[in-house]
Amino acid sequence: MDRLSSLLQTFTPTARQIGMLEYGPHGMLLPEGSNILFLNKGQLSIDEAPETDIRCGDLLWITHDDYRTLSSQSEDLQLLCCNMDFGPSQLNPVFDKLPPVVQIHADDQARETLNPTLQLLLLESMQHRCGHETVLNRLAEVLLVHMLRFLMKHQLLEYGVIAGLSDIRLARAITAMHSQPEQRWSVETLANEAGMSRTAFNQHFRDTVGCPPGEYLTRWRMRLACQLLENNHLSIGQIVDQLGYLSDTAFFRAFRKSVGVSPGQYRQQALTHQGG
Repeated sequence: MDRLSSLLQTFTPTARQIGMLEYGPHGMLLPEGSNILFLNKGQLSIDEAPETDIRCGDLLWITHDDYRTLSSQSEDLQLLCCNMDFGPSQLNPVFDKLPPVVQIHADDQARETLNPTLQLLLLESMQHRCGHETVLNRLAEVLLVHMLRFLMKHQLLEYGVIAGLSDIRLARAITAMHSQPEQRWSVETLANEAGMSRTAFNQHFRDTVGCPPGEYLTRWRMRLACQLLENNHLSIGQIVDQLGYLSDTAFFRAFRKSVGVSPGQYRQQALTHQGG
């Protein structure tokens, strides 16, 4: 499995709402969640990040719910907003060290790989043809994947899992953890996957991803456990086996330490939320 697919298989982006944002008397408020913005006309500012200079043609990924209020002095503003579901931010490791605003400037020469999808998305959003909503949704999902590729290829993020996946050596170890969480990985075996010495791998992983490899593996397993508990298809014993824990006790201890409640309590809370 390739380095990005190993993540997207668990956290698959889906579009929730796509369209041109209207400028109201109190500015513009972005929908909750992850938002991709394309400024086709005018200039724009983010109230919570006034130092961010946003010009016509810029592409932004607003990743944090605290950054949702937009302002503009432009009379002719054209802003396309793609509101995305990319898994809960507290579960998806992409959001752990991700900046609240990721900006790709219009004059970035390397952005030519993104432009065809952007133009199709913009054109489709302005023409309400049959199948309009389905086409928009698929294009927005493709755009987010292309943005992740772009950020990885050009190593535009310094910290977090995307930065780790941008590093070909660390990517091998991270992909191994993502695709085989049941394996009894150690720093030594992960360092072998990366083709590095144990000491160099451990330090480089910490500096790039933001935590030790063992901690990242535990977090990944707990995130998978949360998803499996929410789906309610497997018993807790089956989940323990899938995640490579030697006993139910070891899994319960790790889960409570990480999530704050027992696996049974988490499942009950998830079922209550879904039922509500």
